[in-house]
Amino acid sequence: MRIKEISGIVWDSRKDEFITHNDESGKIFYLDKESKLIKREFHFAGKGDYEDIAIVNGVPYILKSDGEITKIIADSTGKQFAVEAGKIPLSGANDFESMYYDSSRSALIVLCKNCKIDDKKTISAFAFYPDSIGFVDKPVFTIDLAKVAELSPRATTRLEPSAAAVHPKLHKVFIVSSGSNQLLIADLDGNPEAVFMLAKKLFPQPEGITFKNNGDMYISNEGVSGKGTLLRFIYTP
Repeated sequence: MRIKEISGIVWDSRKDEFITHNDESGKIFYLDKESKLIKREFHFAGKGDYEDIAIVNGVPYILKSDGEITKIIADSTGKQFAVEAGKIPLSGANDFESMYYDSSRSALIVLCKNCKIDDKKTISAFAFYPDSIGFVDKPVFTIDLAKVAELSPRATTRLEPSAAAVHPKLHKVFIVSSGSNQLLIADLDGNPEAVFMLAKKLFPQPEGITFKNNGDMYISNEGVSGKGTLLRFIYTP
């Protein structure tokens, strides 16, 4: 069985497998590392707008578009449960699609796609500390969109993060924007360093990004006119 709509993906180095989910069904899927076929699945919630997935010490966390995070835990028998971990304390209209784990901060970082406080000039990043205080209501950093536009090879629509992950060797955050077909590389404080364009033929709708420990990058695309795809890019130091 294959997945048509891959909204988020993460590599679990402890279990040597990919974990992914689609946008609306409230299910996560565990994929075989070689064939990428579904090995098992877990129905953690009802229908909703689930946008990204990250893993912290072997525990998956799922992000909804309204900033709510769900944690997937297991008991001593291996039975899985879903619990609400927290929600970003922001007022007004806000939309989130990307979340990643920053081990240097021991925090999950949630990036705004469209947030009222940004006024279309910045991208705010909020930190969620799963082992201590939860969400902090002020941005941990902001990304300057004018600098992103300056670095971009060509003019395009505004960068709106749809997925993000930290490169394990370079210690940079890689941010995918599906709407503008861009890949932004920034330092861990959100300072832009490089912007690349993603070819529509290879990346019809890039919605997920993850890395293996060796630095290999994987970008997933939702199935626009067929099955979803997962592309591998080998890291060469």
